[in-house]
Amino acid sequence: MTADISRLLERLFSLHRFGIRPGLERISALAATLGNPQQNYPIIHVAGTNGKGSVCSMLASIFTSAGYRTGLYTSPHIRRFNERVRINGKEIGDDDIARIVAPLLVEAEKEHTTFFEITTAAAFRYFSEQNTDIAIIETGMGGRLDATNIVVPIASIITSIDLDHTEYLGNTPELIAAEKAAIIKQGAPAIVGEPRRELWEIFEKTAKERQTQAIWAVEQYAVNSLKFHADFSMTARITTPNAIYDNVECGLVGQAQSRNIATAVAAIEAVSPQFTVDEPALREGLKNVRQSSGLTGRIELMRRNPPLVLDVGHNPACIRNLARTLSECGYAETRWQTVFGVMADKDISEMLAVLKEFSARLIATAPNYMRTLPADQLAERARTAGISEVIATASVADAVRIALDSDLPTLITGSFYLADEALAWLETSGILEKADSTVKCNRV
Repeated sequence: MTADISRLLERLFSLHRFGIRPGLERISALAATLGNPQQNYPIIHVAGTNGKGSVCSMLASIFTSAGYRTGLYTSPHIRRFNERVRINGKEIGDDDIARIVAPLLVEAEKEHTTFFEITTAAAFRYFSEQNTDIAIIETGMGGRLDATNIVVPIASIITSIDLDHTEYLGNTPELIAAEKAAIIKQGAPAIVGEPRRELWEIFEKTAKERQTQAIWAVEQYAVNSLKFHADFSMTARITTPNAIYDNVECGLVGQAQSRNIATAVAAIEAVSPQFTVDEPALREGLKNVRQSSGLTGRIELMRRNPPLVLDVGHNPACIRNLARTLSECGYAETRWQTVFGVMADKDISEMLAVLKEFSARLIATAPNYMRTLPADQLAERARTAGISEVIATASVADAVRIALDSDLPTLITGSFYLADEALAWLETSGILEKADSTVKCNRV
């Protein structure tokens, strides 16, 4: 990474000083200065608390396998800003970032435009310039006032709902579901992957108001006969209203991922009059989802012996899913040493209560980010939660080094920020192949 792009990205990340500012006025004005590039290609828009990154990656991988030039916009990144914007799995290059973002920063200074708004506008323009056939766009937070919600999609997707970002989205599942439902647009089918029927009426009401169809993925699409593997992949049978696919391999694993598969396949069929995906492309896309989309850190096996697992789960629902998946993949009796770092605004007590069940030792750490709970405070809360052995460390690098020096099964989880710093140390240590150099920036 050149000095010029490093300085540019530092300027971009400095926009965090404007904080999170929900609203569509600034992004609408910014996109208009670019000629509204988001109107130049079909879009599938995805919102939800958990699972939206996986669903986006599955869709992008499947469409790429089917031969379509596919854009993918997700957040946050883990190691490089470039990860957020991809076409057919390939990250946007530094030169394109510089060319597109530099003029947008001038506009940002005028209107106090946020980091995420600039990034979103840049992605819209890049996909238009690159003549994408279809783009998969993930919301950043919420839906109704999220910067991505100026798109007019051919389909909208709502994944599972949980309590997160409650200061902005509301403190009940119903309020959060209503915020997510606002991405549903007139004439675009709404695919719902949330399994709780008590929330369905919220999505049904919005769909009717906007004169479109609600598709209940977990009711109309079945992903079962699951076989979980020790490398954290799985094999499944997929049943849709139109077809049955036996022994489908997927590079992601878990009951939650089975819902995500159902949601992605429902979306594929919903847009099938416009985009044809045959069975080989569906199978290839699900099998190679990590490689084809660049998805990292979703219960991912980084080393086999002893096992080293990385997961970016950052709320109680994610940690519960992690616990269940570890058991289903053959690690029910394994007692892990868990490297754990978390944001101070999360439900840490509930996360620790779940971690206690499978952690022989917890190594508390604090990623270098302003919202992180300090390691000593996290360690004290872990002891209060009843975890028998707890260590507080000065840095993520120290935490990972201590864990790997013990040569025991190791789990790294708690946040995207933790994953970033852990991967940096693993790459430098030679345990993983070293990735491209990157400017150290905070993410949202």
